[in-house]
Amino acid sequence: MDPLSSIQNPCPGSIQGATPTHLFLTLINTLFAAQCRFNMADRYPEDHSKRIKDGDRFDFIVVGSGAAGSALANKLSENGRYDVLVLEAGGIPSTTSEIPSLLFSLQDTPEDWQYKTAPSPHNCLGFKDKTCVYPRGKLLGGSTSINAMLYVRGNRRDYDNWAKLGNPGWDYESVMKTFKSFENVDEGLLKGSTDYGREGYLDISRYESDEPIKESIKGAVQELGYKITNAEANLGYFDSLSIVKNGVRQNAGKSFLGKVKDRKNLFVSMNSQVTKVIIEGKVAEGVEVKIGDNILTIKAKKEVILSAGTIGSSQLLMLSGVGPQQHLKDLGIEVIEDLHVGENLQDHCIYPGFMFKLDNNAVNQHHPYHIIDELHKYFMYQKGDLAGISITNFMGFINTKNDSEYPNLQFHHVLEPQNDNYLLREIIRCAKFDDEVAKSKIEANKVAPTANFYPILLNPKSTGTILLNSKNPLDKPLINPNYFTDEYDEDINLLLEGIRFSEKILQTDSFKKLNPQLIDLKIPNCKAHKFQSDEHYKCALRNLGTTLYHPVGTCKMGPKSDPTSVVDPRLKVHGIQNLRVADASIMPKITSGNTMAPSIMIGFKAGDIILEDLNRKTEL
Repeated sequence: MDPLSSIQNPCPGSIQGATPTHLFLTLINTLFAAQCRFNMADRYPEDHSKRIKDGDRFDFIVVGSGAAGSALANKLSENGRYDVLVLEAGGIPSTTSEIPSLLFSLQDTPEDWQYKTAPSPHNCLGFKDKTCVYPRGKLLGGSTSINAMLYVRGNRRDYDNWAKLGNPGWDYESVMKTFKSFENVDEGLLKGSTDYGREGYLDISRYESDEPIKESIKGAVQELGYKITNAEANLGYFDSLSIVKNGVRQNAGKSFLGKVKDRKNLFVSMNSQVTKVIIEGKVAEGVEVKIGDNILTIKAKKEVILSAGTIGSSQLLMLSGVGPQQHLKDLGIEVIEDLHVGENLQDHCIYPGFMFKLDNNAVNQHHPYHIIDELHKYFMYQKGDLAGISITNFMGFINTKNDSEYPNLQFHHVLEPQNDNYLLREIIRCAKFDDEVAKSKIEANKVAPTANFYPILLNPKSTGTILLNSKNPLDKPLINPNYFTDEYDEDINLLLEGIRFSEKILQTDSFKKLNPQLIDLKIPNCKAHKFQSDEHYKCALRNLGTTLYHPVGTCKMGPKSDPTSVVDPRLKVHGIQNLRVADASIMPKITSGNTMAPSIMIGFKAGDIILEDLNRKTEL
């Protein structure tokens, strides 16, 4: 029997003879075997969940294994003195998570909490159900396992402002020491620079897309007065660093927990959802956690630290009786401490509607078997298109007012080859665009390559809230980002300036060579306005403005004298002993750039703070 007979053969002839057949089968088997390299289970810590018993005691309980939680647990377990338990609601990341270019395929799966915003008359009107999707990672590594992997620290003004708000130790110089302590920037990058760490846990690299459109963007922004820089800068365009090594994602779980998985005092329990912090007499005693069908009580001998993220940490505090008094009373939750939990929600709002067609010379020309070549290249060598995210790591910071050395807008760029059957359709699926908008995007891409410039609001004036839907811990909370609700419409006007800047790029000599043609997405709610008018774009922003996946601020850090703060500068929850929060929710103001790197910094720094406080207690 021909060993190839079971493989569908589209060719009229077939491979004959023992040696050619053997060679062909070897090729097929090699490709199948190559997939095994992406079974990364051995790079992660062992799952301790089956050994957890009701009443177990650990020195520290860390809730969440995301950017901050993984870094924090690493630091707390470093000296070997304290038992540290990490409780993670999800499991080990799938193979899909490991492949950089497949990031959108992780949304709306079991590896995503699948949150949505509450309907509002001010925003998200052009998506299905008039809500924006709000994905968050529900797996080891948290959102670092489903995000775009971009490593951006933020600027000096961001952190110095935190310190000015009454948070000593969080100024720029202080946090930079923490960043450098966990970074391991590829030694071939940024040669001669001492700005980054080289020996830490987090592997950081950079790739540079060779798509022709990138060179056109560079030329265009230089015409408009911006520099191309070699690394993250206050203003200018650059190729971002990313948490990728040898073509594979390096999420926080792999980097900070997997690399120290043999520590005898570090325990990670997966598929373990914390439902409540147990607080007795204003002292955190432990947590209730759902593992399988059982609700167990686990005690903390020293502290409970919430690193469940901006949504999860604020939800857990409120479920445990710490939060806005009236809101908790309305839901029948006993109020233990009246704090502004769930308020001060800030996010980087992005406009995904600036889309244009291009000539074919904007993209690398691919032959019909391009995707097969790319699959082979990736599974055999972890190289090629699947190992990166095209031009999306090339980003810019600009200031439309020219009133500061610091930016007010960021730009991401997305490229879709003609008849793109993956990226464009996945973005449409994930964002849940209105059918007519989705059709406009797909029809344009059928006839030409398309690209999108995404202006991003860096320092929003509008703030939102996270509230409980009910006192059932398994219910999703009410997320109200409140985009475009600031009193003087500064946010919508600034994003409008970002759209106008995008138009200027298209009109430069450098970019005109690509023959860009702006696409009217025919947004149903905006048809009454003339395309490209201010009224049209403001309507488009209220319809299509959405999240860049950077929610922060709902457990605001600040001194006790700040009535809106939830935790103090040592990250202790006001009024409650032995309870801290360490994740992006503590940011008093959002950083100017992607928030993953600052979140890791918060977790690692929290570990230092907790150990310092413990040593001080011991010395006393």
